[in-house]
Amino acid sequence: MTPSGRRSSSGSPLTLLWHREGVRFHWLNFHLPYACRDSGMCCTAGWPIPVEQARRPLIQDAVQRHVIPLRAQPWLTPSADAPEEFAGTLTLRDNGHCVFFEAGRSGCSIHDVKPAACVHFPYVCLIDQRGVHVTLSHYCPTAASLLFEYAGAMALVQGPSPVPDGHALEGLDARESLPPAAEGALPRLLSFEEFSAWERDAVAGACIDGLQPNDRSLFDRARAAVPPPWTWPAARADFEEAWAALVEPAWPRFEDPLRRYAAAKVFASWAAYQGDGLPAIRRVAAIAGAVLRVECARRCAQDQQPLDRYLLTQAIGQTDLLLVHYADPQRLAGSERA
Repeated sequence: MTPSGRRSSSGSPLTLLWHREGVRFHWLNFHLPYACRDSGMCCTAGWPIPVEQARRPLIQDAVQRHVIPLRAQPWLTPSADAPEEFAGTLTLRDNGHCVFFEAGRSGCSIHDVKPAACVHFPYVCLIDQRGVHVTLSHYCPTAASLLFEYAGAMALVQGPSPVPDGHALEGLDARESLPPAAEGALPRLLSFEEFSAWERDAVAGACIDGLQPNDRSLFDRARAAVPPPWTWPAARADFEEAWAALVEPAWPRFEDPLRRYAAAKVFASWAAYQGDGLPAIRRVAAIAGAVLRVECARRCAQDQQPLDRYLLTQAIGQTDLLLVHYADPQRLAGSERA
């Protein structure tokens, strides 16, 4: 999900893939336990959530049966330029919260009939000839918590579909693409078996060092990938001082969750097909590391507190808010000469 709803940051519709028998779903093992805990982060982000025409009567029926204690009327906001398959967007309250979000109560009041954009959050899927590869946006606090809670070695595993049967999968459809390019001076295309082997090795070897690039231009590259009218704040002027005093001393204590976050940036990466293959995956992962450093320093400086689990969780969430939901993924994956 992006600020523009079920469209990518570049404005082009995301491809849908209907479930088929025999499709394999590949996960990072520490993401596999994910289940919504009603944190409400997605419900309070202020995003316009498109409502499918097929969902409109289901939601309206729930409202008419007084199942939902509405605090704003009407619940649907029409959109003149919406595609035919959408009836409009969910109404937002003055504070930017979805009209159906009940803070402190049951969370989402239409959880069983919610729009597809809500069903898919926080899943990020890459679909290619090998199957469906599922990672998560850690803007969701529940997804971020899995980085800290899992115990054991990282691995790629097969798991269930991320969305219930009968729903379409949403993601980057690369089934008709050639395999990504390998690294090296003499470019060549990998086989899909080689690509899977590279992913397994990259996940197993993901480490904290990959999340500490010193080149702040990588952070600026992420900011530049945000299409207007959206923007992202610059790094603090005292970034280096805040990093050295409040973040760097505590950084090694979070090696395990940072390794898992690093793994999540090389697995199921759209950059494999939107950029120059494996180099693009590594480039986007390095950008994630630079953004995370800046956001850690920002959060710690704002609170005048050294890095702890809460502040690191907040910084990870902001990093994925920028990289997954605001930045144009094709701009992120572009070559350094772009």
